[in-house]
Amino acid sequence: MSQQMNAPDSPDVLIRSAAASIAGRLAGEKGPVEALRSVVHMVDNDEAELAVDDLVRVIEFFGIRIRRTEHDQIVAAAAQLDALDSLTEVGVDRFIDD
Repeated sequence: MSQQMNAPDSPDVLIRSAAASIAGRLAGEKGPVEALRSVVHMVDNDEAELAVDDLVRVIEFFGIRIRRTEHDQIVAAAAQLDALDSLTEVGVDRFIDD
Protein backbone atom coordinates (compact mmCIF):
# COMPACT_ATOMS: atom_id res chain seq x y z
CA MET A 1 0.00 0.00 0.00
CA SER A 2 2.79 2.50 0.77
CA GLN A 3 4.05 2.12 -2.80
CA GLN A 4 0.67 3.24 -4.08
CA MET A 5 0.67 6.24 -1.73
CA ASN A 6 3.94 7.48 -3.20
CA ALA A 7 2.86 7.22 -6.84
CA PRO A 8 3.23 10.56 -8.65
CA ASP A 9 -0.53 10.76 -9.20
CA SER A 10 -1.58 9.61 -5.72
CA PRO A 11 -3.88 11.97 -3.80
CA ASP A 12 -1.17 12.51 -1.16
CA VAL A 13 1.39 13.65 -3.71
CA LEU A 14 -1.12 15.79 -5.64
CA ILE A 15 -2.41 17.61 -2.55
CA ARG A 16 1.09 18.15 -1.14
CA SER A 17 2.29 19.47 -4.49
CA ALA A 18 -0.63 21.88 -4.93
CA ALA A 19 -0.37 23.17 -1.34
CA ALA A 20 3.41 23.60 -1.61
CA SER A 21 3.10 25.42 -4.93
CA ILE A 22 0.48 27.83 -3.56
CA ALA A 23 2.45 28.38 -0.34
CA GLY A 24 5.59 29.13 -2.36
CA ARG A 25 3.83 31.99 -4.14
CA LEU A 26 2.42 33.33 -0.88
CA ALA A 27 5.68 33.24 1.09
CA GLY A 28 5.54 36.09 3.58
CA GLU A 29 1.75 35.98 3.96
CA LYS A 30 1.66 34.29 7.34
CA GLY A 31 -2.06 33.42 7.58
CA PRO A 32 -2.43 31.52 4.31
CA VAL A 33 1.00 29.88 4.57
CA GLU A 34 0.26 28.55 8.07
CA ALA A 35 -3.10 27.22 6.87
CA LEU A 36 -1.43 25.52 3.90
CA ARG A 37 1.13 23.94 6.24
CA SER A 38 -1.79 22.50 8.17
CA VAL A 39 -3.07 20.93 4.92
CA VAL A 40 0.33 19.28 4.34
CA HIS A 41 0.32 18.07 7.95
CA MET A 42 -3.05 16.36 7.33
CA VAL A 43 -1.56 14.58 4.30
CA ASP A 44 1.39 13.47 6.45
CA ASN A 45 -1.11 11.97 8.90
CA ASP A 46 -2.96 9.97 6.22
CA GLU A 47 -5.91 12.35 6.19
CA ALA A 48 -5.84 13.16 2.48
CA GLU A 49 -9.62 13.43 2.20
CA LEU A 50 -9.74 16.00 5.01
CA ALA A 51 -6.78 17.77 3.42
CA VAL A 52 -8.65 18.24 0.13
CA ASP A 53 -11.58 19.78 1.97
CA ASP A 54 -9.33 21.99 4.06
CA LEU A 55 -7.29 23.09 1.05
CA VAL A 56 -10.31 24.33 -0.91
CA ARG A 57 -11.64 26.10 2.18
CA VAL A 58 -8.28 27.82 2.72
CA ILE A 59 -8.35 28.95 -0.93
CA GLU A 60 -11.88 30.30 -0.45
CA PHE A 61 -11.27 31.94 2.93
CA PHE A 62 -8.16 33.83 1.84
CA GLY A 63 -9.40 34.38 -1.73
CA ILE A 64 -6.22 32.76 -3.05
CA ARG A 65 -5.79 32.78 -6.82
CA ILE A 66 -4.63 29.37 -8.02
CA ARG A 67 -2.97 28.21 -11.20
CA ARG A 68 -4.73 25.84 -13.57
CA THR A 69 -2.15 23.11 -12.78
CA GLU A 70 -2.84 23.47 -9.02
CA HIS A 71 -6.57 23.30 -9.68
CA ASP A 72 -6.11 20.18 -11.81
CA GLN A 73 -4.03 18.53 -9.06
CA ILE A 74 -6.71 19.28 -6.46
CA VAL A 75 -9.48 17.95 -8.74
CA ALA A 76 -7.50 14.78 -9.53
CA ALA A 77 -6.87 14.11 -5.83
CA ALA A 78 -10.50 14.81 -4.92
CA ALA A 79 -11.75 12.50 -7.68
CA GLN A 80 -9.55 9.65 -6.42
CA LEU A 81 -10.78 10.23 -2.86
CA ASP A 82 -14.43 10.58 -3.92
CA ALA A 83 -14.35 14.06 -2.36
CA LEU A 84 -15.47 16.27 -5.25
CA ASP A 85 -18.35 17.67 -3.16
CA SER A 86 -15.99 20.04 -1.35
CA LEU A 87 -14.78 21.52 -4.64
CA THR A 88 -18.33 21.96 -5.89
CA GLU A 89 -19.52 23.56 -2.63
CA VAL A 90 -16.70 26.09 -2.65
CA GLY A 91 -16.70 26.58 -6.42
CA VAL A 92 -12.92 26.34 -6.40
CA ASP A 93 -12.74 26.80 -10.17
CA ARG A 94 -13.67 30.48 -9.74
CA PHE A 95 -10.26 31.02 -8.11
CA ILE A 96 -8.30 29.92 -11.18
CA ASP A 97 -6.03 32.70 -12.37
CA ASP A 98 -4.63 31.82 -15.78
